[in-house]
Amino acid sequence: MRAILFPTDFSEIANNAFLYALHIAKSIDAKIYVLYTYIEPVLSATHGGQPELLGEVYQNIELSQFEHYKKKTQEMRDLLERENLSDMEIVFMFEEGPVASVVKNIVDREKIHLVVMGTHGEKGFLSKIIGSNTVNVIRNIKNPVLAIPPHAKYQGIKRAVFTTLFREKDKHALREVLLMANAVQAKVDCLHVLHNSKAGDIIMQTENWQHEFPNENINYVILEEVESVENTITAYLIENNIDIFAVVKRNRSFFDRLFTNSTSNNLTFHSKIPILVFHEEP
Repeated sequence: MRAILFPTDFSEIANNAFLYALHIAKSIDAKIYVLYTYIEPVLSATHGGQPELLGEVYQNIELSQFEHYKKKTQEMRDLLERENLSDMEIVFMFEEGPVASVVKNIVDREKIHLVVMGTHGEKGFLSKIIGSNTVNVIRNIKNPVLAIPPHAKYQGIKRAVFTTLFREKDKHALREVLLMANAVQAKVDCLHVLHNSKAGDIIMQTENWQHEFPNENINYVILEEVESVENTITAYLIENNIDIFAVVKRNRSFFDRLFTNSTSNNLTFHSKIPILVFHEEP
């Protein structure tokens, strides 16, 4: 059985992403681990020789965080009932530590396939757009991360875009996209923007991929670059009502530009379209 990890801070944005994660999990028959993390503050004893007071303070902080966790997880269970999803297999987790490092440990320990997180969807620097926790998780684990923006509402997934250079290393990510797409009967657009490549070479690559993936519902799309690769991609996503955008994080500069370009489509892209991020295979 596949496993999804969903880190949450119990915010509205996270709750919206939780619903999305539930539907994804149901479609691919996956178990969901719901993770809440907290960080203990660094305190110093006011008076030497009274370490027991410091221990008591830490204990009270942990108890307070745990009470908050219990209350909010019950609200999530109530949400499952309302959405008729109470039959799903869900494990709630409460752990101390920074989000990215705790996520990395759980991903390894529980054999997680996919991490799903809510994002801010604000315009600006990358950490403001998709949240510093999400950025840190993407940068620190090798598993795919699905970032759900605040205005993304799950209404089924009919069409996904996978941007590619048609390299051998991209095929692993494409297979993962196809696994999800086939589960919900969605069509996948393999999108390439001509930048430093020749159209003839790319057409030959699409033919090779057609032979390798003969029975898959894939539409191969080759676009001329308009202003920039990032602008061309975001315009295509908006104009074609794409439900999920999948990208291989080959290098930091491309990834950051994709989120911080100043096109008119920028805000819509960041606030509505979930982004599935893969690390390039070694």
